[in-house]
Amino acid sequence: MNLTIAITFLSRGIRVQRKGSFQKRGRKPEKVAADFIQEIKKEMDIEGLISVIVDGKEDITEKVKEMIKAPLDE
Repeated sequence: MNLTIAITFLSRGIRVQRKGSFQKRGRKPEKVAADFIQEIKKEMDIEGLISVIVDGKEDITEKVKEMIKAPLDE
């Protein structure tokens, strides 16, 4: 099953949106989004997370913020 993740964030004072389609592979959408954010951080600075939307409808921003703050043991 595929998920579409749209992440809106601030980078150097500019609002940026990145989207991608990912295979779930038994992971929760929050984990998929957190992994996507880690990949984005390799390319550019992320100053603040504005929103994380799954499949164009479900807002999981708060769940992702909590997951990023906690150590990622998985």
